Amino acid sequence: MSTSITRKSIIIVFITFTCLLTLTVMGVSLYVSSSNRIAYGVIAENCRLDGMTKQDAEKFFEEAGRLKLAHKSIHLTYGSQDWYISPDEIGMTANASNAAEAAYAIGRSELNPIRNLIVRYECAKEGHYIEMDASYDESLLMAKLDAIAAELHQDPVNAYCLLNSDGSITKIAGISGRTLDGKALADTLAPALKKFDFTSVELSPSEQPPSVRTEDIVNINSILASYSTSFYPGDRGRNIELAAEKLDGVLVRSGSNFSFNDVVGERTASAGYREAGVIIDGRLEDGIGGGVCQVSSTLYNAVLLAGLDSTERTAHFSPSSYCPAGRDATVSYGLLDFQFYNPLPNNVYLVSETSGTELTIYVLGNWGDLNGNTITLETEGNRMSPSVYRVYTRNGNVVEREFLHTDDYS
Repeated sequence: MSTSITRKSIIIVFITFTCLLTLTVMGVSLYVSSSNRIAYGVIAENCRLDGMTKQDAEKFFEEAGRLKLAHKSIHLTYGSQDWYISPDEIGMTANASNAAEAAYAIGRSELNPIRNLIVRYECAKEGHYIEMDASYDESLLMAKLDAIAAELHQDPVNAYCLLNSDGSITKIAGISGRTLDGKALADTLAPALKKFDFTSVELSPSEQPPSVRTEDIVNINSILASYSTSFYPGDRGRNIELAAEKLDGVLVRSGSNFSFNDVVGERTASAGYREAGVIIDGRLEDGIGGGVCQVSSTLYNAVLLAGLDSTERTAHFSPSSYCPAGRDATVSYGLLDFQFYNPLPNNVYLVSETSGTELTIYVLGNWGDLNGNTITLETEGNRMSPSVYRVYTRNGNVVEREFLHTDDYS
């Protein structure tokens, strides 16, 4: 009997103690939560914030932010060049309100009041550091960085060959360009800026090698071949000059193919081409770009004489006046192209010149690639059905006679 009473007494005492403890914890937690003060142990900017109201904390962070931004700027360098961007120029501000809210939320953010009490106890014991961050207008920063990128930008310059009046060749080295990715730089700066870190940043623009490098022309030492045709001035002559300009300075690498239409581009009025005589369905009519076929035909002859291989070529409906029958090459953008392949061990380089009423196209390359051969073109048959041969001679002796094609103009 006494044992049963003792057990009941223990249970009653335990339940009473638990209820009192729960009420005490809830009461303390309720008091703390309603005290409108930041928990003990909260630290920011090496200062204690405990006991402050949220409004006091916000003022504290505003002042701290002002000091962090005062007399500061983003410092970017490249070589001897320097750029400075002030916080005001990118709308940079300290997030004081967010920091104050974070400090005030410690010991209040949990739904469980016991958990809030534990958080406050841990904060008082270990301390809790609040780090204020910054924000800025990304579009303003990008505008500044884009301006710097434009200032730093340098287009690559291709290596090129100058053909002198005496037939010698002067080679000019290529120059690499540089470009700065403003978006990538903004992404790099972002983490530091959000932490008020204004450490100087050395810019690293990416290098843009030229499409024609110095080593691409190092073995070019002579004129492999040239061919000239005459034209009349005027609109047709202007079209010839425009197309010839596109060929000047073109490098055709060993083992690669050349497309006239790809290099010269579409012949349009917006590109500067004029109406002039052009053969359409066997009839001479006016059309934009009339005369460009003379450029492709001149190039065709120079290519054959340089030992290069024609891979796509179409004759006109009738023989042309500016080159022998069987040695013309008509082109029409999107329809007919003239293409050739470079089978030589070294690259070749095109030079085109218009002087008065004469167009000359040179093929520069390495003289050793011709193996001491001289190349000429021969035509057999009549004007309306010519057969063309390429003849290789060495020391006055014919070493090869290559059949190229037979055209039918009838």
